Amino acid sequence: MTDFLALYLPLVVLFLGLGAIAHIRLLERPAYRGWWGEYQVNLLLRLCLSAEYRVFTHALYPGKDEAKPTQVDHVVVSRYGLFVIENRCLKGAIVVDPAEPNTWVQTIGRRKNRVRNPLVQNYAAIKAVRQAIGGHASKISNYAVMSGSASFPQGWPPRVFGPWALLRKIQSKKTPILTGSQVASICRALERGRIREGYWAARKHSERASAMSHEARAKDG
Repeated sequence: MTDFLALYLPLVVLFLGLGAIAHIRLLERPAYRGWWGEYQVNLLLRLCLSAEYRVFTHALYPGKDEAKPTQVDHVVVSRYGLFVIENRCLKGAIVVDPAEPNTWVQTIGRRKNRVRNPLVQNYAAIKAVRQAIGGHASKISNYAVMSGSASFPQGWPPRVFGPWALLRKIQSKKTPILTGSQVASICRALERGRIREGYWAARKHSERASAMSHEARAKDG
Protein backbone atom coordinates (compact mmCIF):
# COMPACT_ATOMS: atom_id res chain seq x y z
CA MET A 1 0.00 0.00 0.00
CA THR A 2 2.86 2.36 0.86
CA ASP A 3 4.54 1.63 -2.49
CA PHE A 4 1.25 2.28 -4.30
CA LEU A 5 0.83 5.68 -2.64
CA ALA A 6 4.46 6.60 -3.25
CA LEU A 7 4.05 5.77 -6.95
CA TYR A 8 0.68 7.34 -7.72
CA LEU A 9 0.14 10.09 -5.15
CA PRO A 10 2.52 12.57 -6.87
CA LEU A 11 0.69 12.00 -10.17
CA VAL A 12 -2.69 12.59 -8.53
CA VAL A 13 -1.41 15.80 -6.90
CA LEU A 14 0.07 16.92 -10.25
CA PHE A 15 -3.19 16.38 -12.15
CA LEU A 16 -5.20 18.10 -9.45
CA GLY A 17 -2.84 21.07 -9.59
CA LEU A 18 -3.04 21.26 -13.38
CA GLY A 19 -6.84 21.03 -13.19
CA ALA A 20 -6.97 23.87 -10.66
CA ILE A 21 -4.74 26.06 -12.83
CA ALA A 22 -6.86 25.33 -15.92
CA HIS A 23 -10.04 26.13 -13.96
CA ILE A 24 -8.64 29.49 -12.80
CA ARG A 25 -7.59 30.37 -16.35
CA LEU A 26 -10.94 29.35 -17.81
CA LEU A 27 -12.78 31.52 -15.28
CA GLU A 28 -11.46 34.49 -17.23
CA ARG A 29 -13.72 33.47 -20.13
CA PRO A 30 -17.33 34.71 -19.76
CA ALA A 31 -18.88 31.53 -21.25
CA TYR A 32 -17.05 29.23 -18.83
CA ARG A 33 -17.64 31.59 -15.91
CA GLY A 34 -21.36 31.60 -16.67
CA TRP A 35 -21.47 27.80 -16.89
CA TRP A 36 -19.55 27.43 -13.65
CA GLY A 37 -21.86 29.85 -11.84
CA GLU A 38 -24.97 27.98 -13.01
CA TYR A 39 -23.39 24.64 -12.06
CA GLN A 40 -22.66 25.88 -8.52
CA VAL A 41 -26.21 27.16 -7.97
CA ASN A 42 -27.73 24.00 -9.46
CA LEU A 43 -25.58 21.80 -7.18
CA LEU A 44 -26.46 23.89 -4.12
CA LEU A 45 -30.20 23.71 -4.80
CA ARG A 46 -30.17 19.96 -5.49
CA LEU A 47 -28.07 19.11 -2.43
CA CYS A 48 -29.64 21.45 0.12
CA LEU A 49 -33.34 21.43 -0.78
CA SER A 50 -35.38 18.52 0.52
CA ALA A 51 -37.16 15.90 -1.59
CA GLU A 52 -40.35 17.99 -1.69
CA TYR A 53 -38.62 20.39 -4.11
CA ARG A 54 -37.92 19.66 -7.78
CA VAL A 55 -35.15 21.55 -9.56
CA PHE A 56 -34.97 22.13 -13.34
CA THR A 57 -31.79 23.76 -14.64
CA HIS A 58 -30.59 25.15 -17.97
CA ALA A 59 -33.70 24.11 -19.90
CA LEU A 60 -35.01 25.42 -23.20
CA TYR A 61 -38.72 26.05 -23.72
CA PRO A 62 -40.59 27.28 -26.80
CA GLY A 63 -41.00 31.03 -26.93
CA LYS A 64 -43.27 33.24 -29.03
CA ASP A 65 -41.07 32.49 -32.03
CA GLU A 66 -40.47 28.74 -32.44
CA ALA A 67 -37.09 29.47 -34.01
CA LYS A 68 -36.02 31.34 -30.87
CA PRO A 69 -36.59 29.21 -27.77
CA THR A 70 -36.28 30.72 -24.31
CA GLN A 71 -33.55 29.58 -21.97
CA VAL A 72 -34.58 29.16 -18.33
CA ASP A 73 -31.65 29.03 -15.92
CA HIS A 74 -33.38 27.46 -12.88
CA VAL A 75 -36.92 26.53 -11.90
CA VAL A 76 -37.72 25.23 -8.41
CA VAL A 77 -41.16 23.64 -8.00
CA SER A 78 -42.73 22.92 -4.62
CA ARG A 79 -45.98 23.14 -2.71
CA TYR A 80 -44.79 26.60 -1.63
CA GLY A 81 -44.75 27.96 -5.19
CA LEU A 82 -42.65 28.09 -8.34
CA PHE A 83 -39.39 30.00 -8.31
CA VAL A 84 -38.06 31.01 -11.74
CA ILE A 85 -34.45 32.13 -11.29
CA GLU A 86 -32.16 34.07 -13.61
CA ASN A 87 -28.48 33.24 -12.96
CA ARG A 88 -25.85 35.93 -13.54
CA CYS A 89 -22.12 35.63 -12.90
CA LEU A 90 -20.87 39.19 -12.61
CA LYS A 91 -17.93 40.86 -10.90
CA GLY A 92 -17.12 44.37 -9.80
CA ALA A 93 -19.30 46.89 -7.97
CA ILE A 94 -22.87 47.31 -9.17
CA VAL A 95 -25.01 50.38 -8.57
CA VAL A 96 -28.75 50.51 -9.23
CA ASP A 97 -30.14 53.92 -10.15
CA PRO A 98 -33.72 54.19 -8.76
CA ALA A 99 -34.58 56.43 -11.72
CA GLU A 100 -33.49 53.70 -14.16
CA PRO A 101 -33.96 50.35 -12.36
CA ASN A 102 -33.97 48.25 -15.53
CA THR A 103 -30.29 48.98 -16.18
CA TRP A 104 -27.46 48.53 -13.67
CA VAL A 105 -24.08 50.27 -13.74
CA GLN A 106 -21.18 47.84 -13.27
CA THR A 107 -17.75 49.23 -12.31
CA ILE A 108 -14.64 47.10 -12.80
CA GLY A 109 -11.54 49.14 -12.03
CA ARG A 110 -11.86 52.30 -14.13
CA ARG A 111 -14.25 50.73 -16.61
CA LYS A 112 -18.02 51.14 -16.38
CA ASN A 113 -20.60 48.96 -18.15
CA ARG A 114 -24.35 49.06 -18.33
CA VAL A 115 -25.91 45.70 -17.42
CA ARG A 116 -29.52 44.74 -17.91
CA ASN A 117 -31.41 44.01 -14.70
CA PRO A 118 -31.68 40.18 -14.60
CA LEU A 119 -35.18 40.38 -13.10
CA VAL A 120 -36.33 42.13 -16.28
CA GLN A 121 -34.42 39.60 -18.38
CA ASN A 122 -36.21 36.82 -16.48
CA TYR A 123 -39.69 37.88 -17.67
CA ALA A 124 -39.21 35.92 -20.91
CA ALA A 125 -38.34 32.82 -18.88
CA ILE A 126 -41.43 33.28 -16.70
CA LYS A 127 -43.63 33.55 -19.81
CA ALA A 128 -42.08 30.38 -21.24
CA VAL A 129 -42.65 28.48 -17.97
CA ARG A 130 -46.22 29.79 -17.73
CA GLN A 131 -46.87 28.64 -21.30
CA ALA A 132 -45.39 25.20 -20.56
CA ILE A 133 -47.44 24.57 -17.42
CA GLY A 134 -50.65 26.19 -18.68
CA GLY A 135 -51.49 28.38 -15.70
CA HIS A 136 -50.61 29.05 -12.04
CA ALA A 137 -49.22 32.47 -13.00
CA SER A 138 -49.87 33.90 -9.53
CA LYS A 139 -47.79 31.12 -7.95
CA ILE A 140 -44.57 32.12 -9.77
CA SER A 141 -41.84 34.16 -8.05
CA ASN A 142 -39.25 36.08 -10.07
CA TYR A 143 -35.76 35.87 -8.51
CA ALA A 144 -32.19 36.50 -9.65
CA VAL A 145 -29.07 34.87 -8.22
CA MET A 146 -25.59 36.39 -8.48
CA SER A 147 -23.04 33.58 -8.52
CA GLY A 148 -20.03 35.78 -9.26
CA SER A 149 -18.02 38.11 -7.03
CA ALA A 150 -20.12 41.22 -7.71
CA SER A 151 -20.94 43.51 -4.80
CA PHE A 152 -23.71 46.06 -4.26
CA PRO A 153 -22.27 49.01 -2.29
CA GLN A 154 -25.75 50.53 -1.90
CA GLY A 155 -27.30 47.24 -0.77
CA TRP A 156 -28.73 44.27 -2.63
CA PRO A 157 -31.83 45.01 -4.76
CA PRO A 158 -35.09 43.27 -3.82
CA ARG A 159 -35.42 39.70 -5.13
CA VAL A 160 -31.71 39.56 -6.05
CA PHE A 161 -29.64 37.16 -3.93
CA GLY A 162 -26.33 35.41 -3.55
CA PRO A 163 -26.53 31.57 -3.81
CA TRP A 164 -26.90 30.88 -0.07
CA ALA A 165 -29.30 33.78 0.44
CA LEU A 166 -31.41 32.43 -2.44
CA LEU A 167 -31.51 29.00 -0.79
CA ARG A 168 -32.63 30.53 2.53
CA LYS A 169 -35.27 32.65 0.74
CA ILE A 170 -36.80 29.58 -0.93
CA GLN A 171 -36.73 27.61 2.33
CA SER A 172 -38.37 30.50 4.17
CA LYS A 173 -41.62 29.96 2.27
CA LYS A 174 -43.63 27.80 4.65
CA THR A 175 -47.24 28.24 3.51
CA PRO A 176 -48.38 25.66 0.91
CA ILE A 177 -50.10 27.29 -2.07
CA LEU A 178 -50.13 24.24 -4.35
CA THR A 179 -51.36 20.71 -3.75
CA GLY A 180 -49.18 17.65 -4.21
CA SER A 181 -51.08 16.69 -7.36
CA GLN A 182 -50.62 20.21 -8.79
CA VAL A 183 -46.87 20.01 -8.14
CA ALA A 184 -46.70 16.63 -9.89
CA SER A 185 -48.69 17.98 -12.84
CA ILE A 186 -46.43 21.04 -13.16
CA CYS A 187 -43.28 18.89 -13.07
CA ARG A 188 -44.67 16.61 -15.78
CA ALA A 189 -45.52 19.65 -17.92
CA LEU A 190 -42.02 21.10 -17.49
CA GLU A 191 -40.43 17.78 -18.43
CA ARG A 192 -42.76 17.31 -21.40
CA GLY A 193 -42.46 20.89 -22.65
CA ARG A 194 -38.69 21.33 -22.59
CA ILE A 195 -36.71 21.14 -25.82
CA ARG A 196 -34.50 18.10 -25.45
CA GLU A 197 -31.36 19.36 -27.09
CA GLY A 198 -29.23 19.44 -23.98
CA TYR A 199 -26.63 21.89 -22.75
CA TRP A 200 -25.11 22.74 -26.13
CA ALA A 201 -28.43 23.81 -27.60
CA ALA A 202 -28.80 26.17 -24.67
CA ARG A 203 -25.28 27.47 -25.25
CA LYS A 204 -26.03 28.12 -28.93
CA HIS A 205 -29.21 29.93 -27.91
CA SER A 206 -27.26 32.08 -25.44
CA GLU A 207 -24.66 32.95 -28.08
CA ARG A 208 -27.37 33.81 -30.62
CA ALA A 209 -29.21 35.99 -28.10
CA SER A 210 -25.95 37.72 -27.14
CA ALA A 211 -25.12 38.40 -30.80
CA MET A 212 -28.59 39.85 -31.40
CA SER A 213 -28.21 42.05 -28.32
CA HIS A 214 -24.85 43.37 -29.58
CA GLU A 215 -26.36 44.10 -32.99
CA ALA A 216 -29.27 45.97 -31.42
CA ARG A 217 -26.91 48.09 -29.30
CA ALA A 218 -24.77 48.82 -32.34
CA LYS A 219 -27.82 50.04 -34.26
CA ASP A 220 -28.91 52.19 -31.32
CA GLY A 221 -25.39 53.61 -31.16
